[in-house]
Amino acid sequence: MNQSMMNRMDRKKEEMRNRIIDSAITLFDQFGIDEVTMDQIAEKADVAKGTLYNYFSSKDTVIAAYIQRSFYNHDRERIEEIQNLPNTQERLTFLLMTLLQGIRRQKALFEKYMLYRMRLTLSFSPISNEMESGLSSLIEEIIRLGRDEGDIRTDLPADLIVGFVEYILIAAIKPYYLQPETYDPQAAVDACIRLFINGSKSEKSEQL
Repeated sequence: MNQSMMNRMDRKKEEMRNRIIDSAITLFDQFGIDEVTMDQIAEKADVAKGTLYNYFSSKDTVIAAYIQRSFYNHDRERIEEIQNLPNTQERLTFLLMTLLQGIRRQKALFEKYMLYRMRLTLSFSPISNEMESGLSSLIEEIIRLGRDEGDIRTDLPADLIVGFVEYILIAAIKPYYLQPETYDPQAAVDACIRLFINGSKSEKSEQL
C-alpha cells in the first residue's frame, strides 16, 4: 500500500471519527447525555453499530474525544499565550480560568468527562494517547518554562507533576458543581495554585 493511499485512509478514519463525535454532541445537546444511547449515536452518524464501537467503546470515550479535540484545536494559540506570560503562577491561572470558561459553557458534559478521567486515573492502567486529556501539552509547556526559570523543581519526573496539576484542576473546579451559587472562581484558582507553588506549609513556618 503506497503512502498516498495510507494518507487517504487516515483522512477517512478521521472524518468518520469527527462525524461520530459531532453526531453525539448534537444528540447530547438535544436530549441530555443520560438519555442518549449508543444506538442513537450510530443512527445519527449513519454508521453501523459495529463501526461505532470500532471507534468508541462508550459515550464516555466519545465525550473524552470531543474534549480532547477541543483542546487540540486551540493548542498552538494557547501555548503562545502561555509562553508570553511572565511566571508559573500566571500561566497556571490562565490555564485554569480557560478551562473554567469551557466548563461553564458545557457543565454537564465536563462533569461526565471529569468523572471518566478520575476512573481512568484510579484504574492504575496506562493511559493511551487517545485517552489523554488534551491538557497535557499545555501543562508540559508550563512545567518546561517553570523549570527553565527555576520555579519548578527538576528532581521529580515531569509526568508526576503533570498528574499533580490535573488533580489541582479538579480541586479548583469541584466546588463549582457542589456550590455553584457561592462559587468564586478566582479565589478557588488562586488557592489551588498557591498550594501547588508553595506547598502546604503555613505562612508562619515560611517566615521562620
